Amino acid sequence: MFFQPKTIDEALAVRAKMGADATPLGGGTDIVVALNRVGSGAKNYLDLTHVVGYPDVQRENGEWVLSAGATFTRLGKLPVRALAEASMTVGGAAIRNCGTIAGNLGTASPAGDGCVALMAMDARIALRHATRGERIIPIAEYFTGFRKTALLADELITQVRFDADWRTAWYKVGKRGSINISLVCCAVGLSPRGDVRIAFGCVAPIVMRARKAEAIVEKHGLSPVAIDEAAEVAMTEVAPIDDHRASAAYRRAMCGVLTRRLLNQLQKETGGRASAPAA
Repeated sequence: MFFQPKTIDEALAVRAKMGADATPLGGGTDIVVALNRVGSGAKNYLDLTHVVGYPDVQRENGEWVLSAGATFTRLGKLPVRALAEASMTVGGAAIRNCGTIAGNLGTASPAGDGCVALMAMDARIALRHATRGERIIPIAEYFTGFRKTALLADELITQVRFDADWRTAWYKVGKRGSINISLVCCAVGLSPRGDVRIAFGCVAPIVMRARKAEAIVEKHGLSPVAIDEAAEVAMTEVAPIDDHRASAAYRRAMCGVLTRRLLNQLQKETGGRASAPAA
C-alpha cells in the first residue's frame, strides 16, 4: 500500500499505526538500491514528499533548521562549509536532487557524508511520534550501532538543528570525489565557545568522533604541536576494516592526514585560536 499524506500529522498517524510496516519514502535513493539488490521491497510505503514544509531550510534564532526532506542540492548551497561540501559529494546531480538529510540519517551508514558533517557541529535530531510528541537526540547519541539508531519504528525524523556559529572544514577521500562511497571522510568544527569536534566516516561501525583528539585541541589550541598530537591520537581512536575499496591501514593513516590538514586549514583562518566565529 502507498500512503501519501499532505501534513505531518497525517504522516505521523500512519507511522504510529503501522510502525515498521510502513517504510518512509523521501528521495528514495537508498530504497532503489535495496530494491535492485534483493529484488523486492517493503509492503507499505509512506511517501513524505507531499507533506507541507518537508523540504524547508531556515535560519531561526541563531540556528539552522533543516526539515527532514531537505535535499543535498539545497544543503549544498548553505553557507555552512562542511555540510555544503559534504552534500556536493553525495552522488551525482540527480541523486542530490532527490536524496534527503533524513534519508542519510535513517540509513545510518558509517559512510554517510552528511552525517559526518552534522556530527562536527553537534547537530540535534528531532524525532516525533503522533501522540508521545517530540524528543530531541544529540547526534552523538543518535547512532547506536551499525545501521542502528535511536529512531523508533513508530517515529519519524522531522528536523535537524545545529548552531549557525560553527566554523567548519571538510575533506573526503574517494576514488572519484563523488558518485562513490568515501574511503575516509572527515569534518572538523570549531565553535566560539571553544568546542572542538573531529568527526569521521568509514572508519568505524558508525559515524564517530575522535574525542581524545578533540580534547587535545580544546586544551592546547591550534598550535602546530597540538595539531600533530591530535592527528596522531585520532589514528588510535578509529577502528577501520579492510574491504575491496581500501585497507584498514590506509584508512587509519588517512585519518591522521585529514585531521592535520583540516586543523591546519582552520588554524590559518582563525590565527591559531581553538574558537572562532563561523565563516
